[in-house]
Amino acid sequence: MCGEIDEEGRARPDLLQGFLLRASTVVSRAGAARDGVNPNLNAYLDQLFADVLKRCMDDLGNTEPAEAYRRLAMQSAVMARLAGYLAGHAALNEDPLRRVMEATLLGYGEADPVTRGPASEHGHSH
Repeated sequence: MCGEIDEEGRARPDLLQGFLLRASTVVSRAGAARDGVNPNLNAYLDQLFADVLKRCMDDLGNTEPAEAYRRLAMQSAVMARLAGYLAGHAALNEDPLRRVMEATLLGYGEADPVTRGPASEHGHSH
């Protein structure tokens, strides 16, 4: 699969380092924007996102380098499972699956430069 494991089955440390660099920026920005003891909903959601992202980063930092990339690749599956679990407890008239899918696509688009880079880097476009 494009952007994950190269032909020889080795992890791509450049993708892992790119993720850690960009994620630390997101976490730092969220920490600077804390909205006091009783944040509004959007501030709360941004902080929750940053807290989960920080946990993912910390787990990668405490993992053997050879395993860290594989762990990064699988963290999204766990977060998708959690999103589905949480959405499954929302009222159906709120269309929870649509919200999850929109948020998934938004996050995927935000990560585009991290995971794939320009098409010229790997010979084809998406």
